[in-house]
Amino acid sequence: MRTARGRAVLRAALAAATVLLSAAQAAAGGLPAPGDPAPAIALPDLQGREVTLASLRGRAVLVHFWATWCPVCRDELPLLEEAARERSGSLTVLGVNLGEKRDKVAAYAREAGLTFPILLDGRGKVAARYGVLSLPITVLVGPDGRVASFIQMGSLSAESLERGLRVLPPE
Repeated sequence: MRTARGRAVLRAALAAATVLLSAAQAAAGGLPAPGDPAPAIALPDLQGREVTLASLRGRAVLVHFWATWCPVCRDELPLLEEAARERSGSLTVLGVNLGEKRDKVAAYAREAGLTFPILLDGRGKVAARYGVLSLPITVLVGPDGRVASFIQMGSLSAESLERGLRVLPPE
């Protein structure tokens, strides 16, 4: 006999798989290549305000696709928080949550002490434009609005993040 918690976890996993499958089916070309224009982002943040990638033109933007149910994603968020604080003059970190309810994501962000913008991609439309097939994925968009040379699929370490951010001019 399954517990209520077990059923809830299973439902969440199935919902996430559905979102990822939808993203996979919609993504014809996979991840954008370095030098390509970054696909548009226009998503609500946790307060319901729309945030667009276009409004951040002139700044480097680290776009991180994640979910609360993803243990690797949760391990990486403190690294991203640190990068957002240390490079606040030149880098904006956007955490794009894939397929979860606002209340759950907001509670997790508060608990984790996240201060960078968390965006909600409930139906995976932006993730599909970025060719996201699994989580986590991190993409660096340069100040010119093009994908920089840094695209990290899977686990992000302090070293890999620092290597990826070296393509940016020093602060």
